[in-house]
Amino acid sequence: MRDRPPSAPEPPPAPGTWRRVVRLFMPYRAAVCVLVVLIAAYSAMNAAVPLLTRVVFDRALFGPGGPDLRLLALIAGLAAAIACAVGAVDLGQTWLSARVAQRVVHGLRTEMFGRLQRMPLAFFAAERGGEIQSRLAGDTTQIEYAVKDTLPGALSGLIGFVVAAGAMVTLSPVLAGVALILAPLVLLVASRSGRALSTLSADGQRTRAELSSIIAERLSPGGVTMARVHGRRQQEAAGFAAESERLARLGIRSGLVAQLVLSVGHVFFVLTPYLVFVAAGLTGGITPGTLVAFTVLQARLHQPLWQILHISTEFRAAQGAFERVFGYLDLQPEPETRQSPAPGPGALAVREAGFRYPGTGEEDRPALYGVSLEIPAASTTLVVGPSGSGKTTLGHLLAGLHPPTEGTVVIDGTEFGAPLPGRICIATQEPFLFQGSVADNLRYAAPGATMDDLVRSCRITRIHERIAALPDGYDSPAGERGALFSGGERQRIALARALLADASVLVLDEATSALDPLTELEVVEAILAERAGRTTVMITHRFGVLDSFDTVVALEEGRVVEYGPRLDLLGDRHGLYARMVRAQTGAA
Repeated sequence: MRDRPPSAPEPPPAPGTWRRVVRLFMPYRAAVCVLVVLIAAYSAMNAAVPLLTRVVFDRALFGPGGPDLRLLALIAGLAAAIACAVGAVDLGQTWLSARVAQRVVHGLRTEMFGRLQRMPLAFFAAERGGEIQSRLAGDTTQIEYAVKDTLPGALSGLIGFVVAAGAMVTLSPVLAGVALILAPLVLLVASRSGRALSTLSADGQRTRAELSSIIAERLSPGGVTMARVHGRRQQEAAGFAAESERLARLGIRSGLVAQLVLSVGHVFFVLTPYLVFVAAGLTGGITPGTLVAFTVLQARLHQPLWQILHISTEFRAAQGAFERVFGYLDLQPEPETRQSPAPGPGALAVREAGFRYPGTGEEDRPALYGVSLEIPAASTTLVVGPSGSGKTTLGHLLAGLHPPTEGTVVIDGTEFGAPLPGRICIATQEPFLFQGSVADNLRYAAPGATMDDLVRSCRITRIHERIAALPDGYDSPAGERGALFSGGERQRIALARALLADASVLVLDEATSALDPLTELEVVEAILAERAGRTTVMITHRFGVLDSFDTVVALEEGRVVEYGPRLDLLGDRHGLYARMVRAQTGAA
């Protein structure tokens, strides 16, 4: 079987799952109370029909003086009225249960989505995308079914069982005792089987999440390309088949456990009527009407009991879904963003800042440590250094994507450790484009941008002509994650989007790495000219021909080893920046 990729640790089952489920319904307790009343009325009216049957047999048909047609007509009319009332009550309870279910699940979905949005970036780097989708979509859908169908069914079954048992006791306590004698055994089997079903359900949900992850990764453009290039299509298909086979085996085992409960219930339902007949033969004073009514009530008793048995298996399956959802709701998100600093010119300062990525196992070597910088407002700063020197981490700290694990990052005199929309914007090496139109992707940063604004920003990043040549121009689709564009085109669209944000500070983190050197030079110079008077920080490996920056920061092994005016650093032949420029340009 295919080895599973590592993922974020599975949160432990939430304590008191069913207590938390009950709390979900507290805002709707009035509606739940009305639902219980409707279900009780529904069960009571259903139980009244067998009692009318007893009157029909013992008084209207076989009573003294022969059939009583007037009484028969009266009972028939009463039965019709009860049937109409039952239909109306059933319709009302269906609408109310569906409404409560949708409100509860909507609250869970939105709360979980909001919680996930506030999680640190490290969480999404470790967690599989399929796992997140499975919990947010699959588990909540299972909960929706449980709340909409299973919970009302359980209430209906329980109340119906109690009402039918009460009516049977009213007719004959002896026969009622015989009819109910095997019920505890059936419920015991259901309880024992339910535990196994809960475990199987949790395993099934995890396997579905794994399948979702395989689909999302292996059937993405990058995944399909890699499989074809390296000749791994058969291995990928075999891995998917193995995981699907695992899910199929879990489904078979779950079905067997569930059917065990139903089979035991079937034995109870078949055997009990004959036990009642034997008891009726041994008991005196049982009229035909009583026996007929009792037989009808037995069916009304068996139906809710069967319903309870069936629903108990559904509840166990739903328990796993609730625990997985609560596991995400129990995650600790990043603290809420503090009040945004007042608008300012965009002066940045980094003071003795350090950062460690959680879960890397490299406790002795943080990504950054002891970094101190002053980036004046309206300046242009170039950040360079070897691979792994901490450039991207510094960019994320400057953009507020990561709070420093030590030290501070300051903008215009105010410390911050979270993104500041409208004040700081970052464009990354791997731009993300939604599956919408090009215009939609551009307007994500500026919803009120006009078409002239879009065209202007795209002209600056040298992508307008490419977009205008598309069949629908700016209304053309970008494709899945921008797959209809090349890497360089995606980067230029993302740069245009960043310009539309019109932030005081713009951080470019290898945002032009997919461009050829000539286009890169044109785009960077155009962006710097557009942003004259505002702060721009550019992180790049290719800087040999870029001479439009005021200051250069050179990083090595997480430390600042050089920091100052570009020409001053070039004058130090043995400095890191000068050596890297010579390596790129071949200059003496």
